[in-house]
Amino acid sequence: MKNLLNVIIFSVFFISCQSNHPDYDRNLATAKKLFQLHGEEDLEAQLALVSKDIESISPIYGSSSNDYEGYKSMLKAYHDGFEDIQYTANNWLPGTDSLGKLDGSVRTYGNWTGKNSATGKEIDLNGYWYFNFDNDGKVIVQGDFFDFGGMYDAVYPKNLIFAQVNIKKGKASDMIEILNSEGGLPATRAYDGCISAEMVYNEESNTAWIVSNWATNDHYLRYLDWRMNSDQYKIVEKMTPLMEGGENGLVLAHTNSNYSSY
Repeated sequence: MKNLLNVIIFSVFFISCQSNHPDYDRNLATAKKLFQLHGEEDLEAQLALVSKDIESISPIYGSSSNDYEGYKSMLKAYHDGFEDIQYTANNWLPGTDSLGKLDGSVRTYGNWTGKNSATGKEIDLNGYWYFNFDNDGKVIVQGDFFDFGGMYDAVYPKNLIFAQVNIKKGKASDMIEILNSEGGLPATRAYDGCISAEMVYNEESNTAWIVSNWATNDHYLRYLDWRMNSDQYKIVEKMTPLMEGGENGLVLAHTNSNYSSY
């Protein structure tokens, strides 16, 4: 019984020691301040709270982590893109290292509200964010978990480009193979400024439709110039013999305006 009592006392003492990392309160205040300054769009004050060696993990599918300059650009893009942004935390939580030991890091999940500056559409975004700190109390690792694609589709403006590919009879499989090849739509998607690229084939009309979304129309025009003049894959050259009317079989609709969604 005495041994059991000792074990209980030790366990309570151990848990008590683990419940508070000596740096947690300081780091929690920094994390809260970072969110507050984000709502105030005070970029320089935000950057004063982070390390020059920061690694920022983006929620965007397939993206790589950002360094200090990338993190700075991301913050500025949110400041420029939104008005009245405000974070409401459901919880602030202490974080642990890979062994489950409290390490002074801060985690939070909650809700962002605000309005997109270009479209006027309001966001109602739930997510999870974490902050790791260096010995000086500055943020050294920061990560986001939320539905970026859903948020983007809901509130951001779009520059949609439509391409109609009229295919010769019996050449659909060849055309689709070219469009799906490394130099086809995957290269389009990888080009600077391309946000998305999708293709669908209609068997009844023997037509392929391509819809792409670009950061700006200028980004698309630079891409189009590359495709027509210096594309190392020579995709347009490969497509031309497979299209009805040759080059006239490719119909582009760009410099579009009055985008709206419902």
